[in-house]
Amino acid sequence: MLNKFDDFEAWIHDINPDIVGVTESWATPTISDSELTLRGYDLFRQDRPATREGGVLLYVKHRLRAVKYELSSKFPEQVWCYFQDENNIKCYVGVCYRTPTVNIYGSSNHDLLQSLINELGTTKKHFMLMGDCNYRILSWPPLAHDSGVTREALDFYDCLEENFFYAARCGMQKKRCHFGFGNN
Repeated sequence: MLNKFDDFEAWIHDINPDIVGVTESWATPTISDSELTLRGYDLFRQDRPATREGGVLLYVKHRLRAVKYELSSKFPEQVWCYFQDENNIKCYVGVCYRTPTVNIYGSSNHDLLQSLINELGTTKKHFMLMGDCNYRILSWPPLAHDSGVTREALDFYDCLEENFFYAARCGMQKKRCHFGFGNN
């Protein structure tokens, strides 16, 4: 992130979004918030503790007066905040990253992500979760007969469906799905 930060900052300045989620930030505790700050935005971050890869950043416009929020889920790479909309309804926004490498968090990382989704499903909160979950699928929704789809990807999709979540946007890159999802 740091070696491309000037380009990132210019891009954000041009499109002027209210909220930006970043996965695989490669930020570490040795990198100060001031090195990652965008003018006009509050920064929320969760670095990966073991290595420099991974990590997530969440930028929210100052005018939204976002407040950091923590779920009870033990999913390791997630960060959350909330703000109140014009009707005084709390809106929760998060970003997460699920590494496809089991030697970082072990084989339970898939289960921890489903636990996060199930927790969100029971909260009755208005939320949006952005991220990269690293499920190798060819289309959204994943189809069981696609040769590249894994059981974990199908379980992930089923978990979203069971909690009545919907994919707000799905972008394909290197046969992986990057998306945001939320509830009504």
